Amino acid sequence: MAPPGSVGGANPSGWINEELFLKFIKHFVASVKCTKEKPTLLLLDNHYSHLSIPAINYAKENGIVMLSFPPHCSHKLQPLDRSVFGPLKKFVNSACTAWMKSNPGK
Repeated sequence: MAPPGSVGGANPSGWINEELFLKFIKHFVASVKCTKEKPTLLLLDNHYSHLSIPAINYAKENGIVMLSFPPHCSHKLQPLDRSVFGPLKKFVNSACTAWMKSNPGK
């Protein structure tokens, strides 16, 4: 169950496609309320679904500046992975390892 106002989508391949990305970017605009006068920066990986003409035009018309990371380096450049989730993952793994060593067989 998702929070009220959420949108969802599915694709038989399990991957996002151009149509789903356009659906989500429309939800993004409605949620963030960006405009040409008050633009928003959207950081993206280099997935093909983000590069459709309808999505790019919609973003431009609604004040979204889309910045796509170069191919095969988003794991190094994604700000949250580098500053929040990476250190958190290391801390959680370290805490789990310490607990397992202190509590053998449990």
